[in-house]
Amino acid sequence: MDKKRVLLGMSGGMDSSMSAVLLQQEGYEVVGCTLQTHTDDSDASIIAAKKLAKERNIDHHVIDCRNEFRETVIRYFADEYLNGRTPNPCIKCNETIKWKYLLEKAAVLECEFIATGHYVQKALVDGRYYIQKGADPNKDQSYFLWNLSQKVISKAIFPLGALHKQEVRDLARQLGYGEIADKKESMGVCFLAGTDYRNYLTELLSEDHPALSAGEVIDENNKILGHHDGFPFYTIGQRRGIEGIAKGKCVVAINPEKKQLIAGERESLNARSLTLTSFSICDDESLWKNKQLFIRIRGLDSVPGYWGKISVTDGSLHIIFDEEVWAITPGQSIVIYTNDMIIAGGIV
Repeated sequence: MDKKRVLLGMSGGMDSSMSAVLLQQEGYEVVGCTLQTHTDDSDASIIAAKKLAKERNIDHHVIDCRNEFRETVIRYFADEYLNGRTPNPCIKCNETIKWKYLLEKAAVLECEFIATGHYVQKALVDGRYYIQKGADPNKDQSYFLWNLSQKVISKAIFPLGALHKQEVRDLARQLGYGEIADKKESMGVCFLAGTDYRNYLTELLSEDHPALSAGEVIDENNKILGHHDGFPFYTIGQRRGIEGIAKGKCVVAINPEKKQLIAGERESLNARSLTLTSFSICDDESLWKNKQLFIRIRGLDSVPGYWGKISVTDGSLHIIFDEEVWAITPGQSIVIYTNDMIIAGGIV
């Protein structure tokens, strides 16, 4: 019987490298693919991926999608800040770039499946596929995959989903990949490369962009408290940058048209309910109607999830939280789970 072919997204890092090993151990014929999104041909990740592929006798391909990444993900990133919202470029990339290109390449290379090194799992319930939390609660990446289509999830394989990060690291060392195992893990938005997004925006837009000029900081009664140095440099809940003129207050709203930051009490950002008009939800109401659901408002490990209930009326998704939730931010994703499966998600 011929081996089943799987296209693996390879970044050159430990997670995708060990995914390659595990897939081969399970009998798959692995084909590697690295997406070139925002760097040149000397990209270290491409070099590392090619090296691993050669060692594992894996056919490796590079897809240059820099133009579309710039026009889709980076433009979205900048536009959201210019509109006073907080973007999540990783979710945007997963939806519009990464899985799209992998799906297309898999078809060309006659690969039945697509694999990545995400710490997530998937479940099949009554004929529908669901993204499910990874076994390692400290590395679960399901939040970032809430908007994947059934076509994508049905073909997806997540070799690391049932493992903890330390298990993967130990495997890498056992197999002689100590350098990969000890490599510092990249965190945050890939194209920021660890730099402050404010510096990136300044370089991207140019210092003389109108949005990056000074504007008013006002209170909730429209009293001018002082001035800021560019509203895209601020997000909801932020104190840094206004503490000298609005003592004890934080940014509670942003008015991009008037280039204004509205400062208010931290407690004013508490909310018990939320309505989403941009969302997707599974058709099986038995999984969410009148049920206690786990709801994440951010993908950060430092922001815990919340419990609540949802309903859908007049084309809107209504959420009632069991407790007050602080700083629900326009532009961010809300991801809703039952039994650790994602059954709904949307954009604030």
